[in-house]
Amino acid sequence: MNNLKVIVLASVAILWGLTACSDSDPTPLPVPETAVCLEGAIGASTRGIIGSGYEQDLKVNFARQDESAVLTGTYGRWAVHKAVRQGGRGNRPIVFAELQSYPADGRHIRLHGYYPVEGEPTTDAGTDKVTFRIDGTTDIMATGILVGNGYVPVTTCTFRHLLTQVRLVCYSDRVDAWGTIQTIEAADVHTRQELDLSAETPRLADISVAEDIKNLPVQDIAGLLIPQVASDGSPPEAQGYLLLPASPVNGTADHPLHLRITTTKDGNGNLKETLSNVFVRIEGGFEIGKSHIVSLFFTRAANIQTTYVSVEAWTEDEQGEMPI
Repeated sequence: MNNLKVIVLASVAILWGLTACSDSDPTPLPVPETAVCLEGAIGASTRGIIGSGYEQDLKVNFARQDESAVLTGTYGRWAVHKAVRQGGRGNRPIVFAELQSYPADGRHIRLHGYYPVEGEPTTDAGTDKVTFRIDGTTDIMATGILVGNGYVPVTTCTFRHLLTQVRLVCYSDRVDAWGTIQTIEAADVHTRQELDLSAETPRLADISVAEDIKNLPVQDIAGLLIPQVASDGSPPEAQGYLLLPASPVNGTADHPLHLRITTTKDGNGNLKETLSNVFVRIEGGFEIGKSHIVSLFFTRAANIQTTYVSVEAWTEDEQGEMPI
């Protein structure tokens, strides 16, 4: 009987020893990712643009820069790669036209996504900059710089809006004195703007020269018969919009937004094409990624008053058509 006890105890000791040896084995090294698998969202303040196409596939570019050697923090030149963000809400897969891979030796890569890819954006890989031309209707977005490697991959990004939206509400207590709006233009817009690919937080910087400073028309406003003010004094819905850079004309007291308003009557009832100049000032200035509601009250003595300005986040069902 004593021999049996010894055998049982010996067996337990051997099993414990095997378990202890197993627990002391080193943890297997992590297996690095090889392909760059990225999902992208549209910033909450921008995705509500109706007619924008954000619910559909969106062509984007990603600039890429590879680390020169492991953990050196120095990078080579930027290269631009075409991609498509698949349509839908939230994080959606980004499919590169050419498969993107992480370096096998663990070097980091840097990515910076931006939109649009067609038209005027030009990339100067030597200076880490992307140049855009502002036309008043085209949305401009960027992700900011993204850093990762095969062991700590980049998995998500957000395309953030880099312009400010101005929406106009026009109404009058003397409709017969003003007639219809022929055009409204934002004057002296600095239309050449630059994105720094190395920036963590994307912003546009003004690089306009004299020939880049232009007047841009407000969309969906031409031919508008100015609405009569409601009996309770409340303004109508917004009738026109414009996408603008927030630099250097930022809507402050020092740099107001200059609107050139052409009507079919002179404000006194005379049928005469009339140009009126209105300067819009907003406390705190224009904010990128926000919608600024400017209310224009066409009143007596050929006077147009800026009666109300509000700042809102872009939400669903804000306007009809806004091309991207």
